[in-house]
Amino acid sequence: MSIGEILGLLIVVATVATVADRLKVAYPILMVVAGVVVAVLPVRHRVQLEPDLILLVFLPPLIYDASLDTSAKELRAHWRPILLLAVGLVLATMAVVAVAFHHLVPGATWGVAFALGAIVSPPDSVAATQIAGKLGLPRRLVTILGGEGLMNDATALTAYQVAVASVGATVTLAHVVGTFCFAVAAGTAIGLAVGAAGVWLLRFTQTPVIQNTLLLVLPFAAYLPADRLGASGVLAVVAAGLVFGRSGARRLTAAARVQQREIWDLIVFLLTGLSFLLVGLELRPIIEHLTTHTSRSLIVDGLIVVVLVVGVRMAWMFGATALPGGRHLFSANQGTPATWRETTVVGWAGMRGAISLAAALALPQSFADRDLVIFLTFAVIAATLVGQGLTLPPLIRRLGLISPGDEDLTRTAEIRRRLTVVALAHLDALGDEGGVPDAVVGRVRMAYEHQLDHLDRRLDGPAGDGGPDEPTVGPADSVADLAAERSLRRQVIAAERDELERLVRRRKVSGHVAGEVRAALDVDETSMRP
Repeated sequence: MSIGEILGLLIVVATVATVADRLKVAYPILMVVAGVVVAVLPVRHRVQLEPDLILLVFLPPLIYDASLDTSAKELRAHWRPILLLAVGLVLATMAVVAVAFHHLVPGATWGVAFALGAIVSPPDSVAATQIAGKLGLPRRLVTILGGEGLMNDATALTAYQVAVASVGATVTLAHVVGTFCFAVAAGTAIGLAVGAAGVWLLRFTQTPVIQNTLLLVLPFAAYLPADRLGASGVLAVVAAGLVFGRSGARRLTAAARVQQREIWDLIVFLLTGLSFLLVGLELRPIIEHLTTHTSRSLIVDGLIVVVLVVGVRMAWMFGATALPGGRHLFSANQGTPATWRETTVVGWAGMRGAISLAAALALPQSFADRDLVIFLTFAVIAATLVGQGLTLPPLIRRLGLISPGDEDLTRTAEIRRRLTVVALAHLDALGDEGGVPDAVVGRVRMAYEHQLDHLDRRLDGPAGDGGPDEPTVGPADSVADLAAERSLRRQVIAAERDELERLVRRRKVSGHVAGEVRAALDVDETSMRP
């Protein structure tokens, strides 16, 4: 592709996202629609991208971003439902889709069939958490969906690499199992080593730009050596991200933390949008080729695969809850039995997204039935993202899992957390400039770090949990220090207000939530008066 074509696609991505923002719709949903529009336009150009380049450019950043949002502690706390979905359900979906494809397409090899099954089996954590998490769904359910989205990518894409490698080769079951086990073990070991090296390197710099440059390099540094050795590059990226999330995040400065979130939001946004538009450019010649060279009904094939993908997930969910001890797997709060409502929501949140698209586009040009695999993958993504994505919010509200008040409380806590990170970054800048006693900066910093921990705990629990979240500063050593603290806190609160108004102008905050946050900042400022 030329530079002009890439710039054109980026403009389309930005335009579609702006429309999604205005309509209050998760942007991946409209990106699917944009991909369909691109596919039906009379554009004769067919994208020719190197498969290895797609895997390298798209997969490591998307998977690494998901790993940054997942804590190893949460994975351990909810390991049973996450493994049940991320390993058991992925393998079951892959097997069912592979068997169906093998029977639907005469002459299709099992390697091709299992490659399709691996591609469409992992739900997208970005889509699920964007839609469910923003509504104020109980945090445990959001954590399960996020953990599933991270670990199922590792399971599915490791199986995908084994399946693609087996096409055209004579393999045995023992060889497949051995290859899979090596990919898992070696990929995990490489990821742990790269993650530990990244954490060690952070010790030598406090500059935000350098720290985030290191973070940008880390997923590729994990993926490339694992891929070259025939191990799972995906698992290497996941392991590196989890190691950094556990040990490296606290080494980042507050300014680096602010940059980190913005950088990765931008990367995921651009890669997600580009993947849908690229597959749209692929689809038109693919459909023309398939309709010319086959008498099969593409619509029927697509519907069969979609029904299987959705049906297997729902059957697996309710089957798991029927097992001994299964009623607690998908409950909103640990220790309480799950209801059919909670099980239904988690089952209906299995939307496919950019990871599946990237894997389909990365198939070699010589791959048997490549066009059909890409078409069926897009059909599954379109049906689940648009169909389930648009119906999930009203379904959650209809089943009574949240109330409008829960949504506002969750969103208010999220905005306050974002403003607290901005406050810490502002304190870093003021401390570097000098003029404020270190003891004063330290006391105010401790108060805001305490507030950040409090908000994290609130967002980790059911909506509305937690007490007041205004920072509390310990006693000053002198009258002069007390005056300096008040002045410093006024500057920090002013920075928080500026960030809040910026979010309001960008329509990132509703009027009601903005009012609640302004009131909380007023309380912070009032508490400083003598």
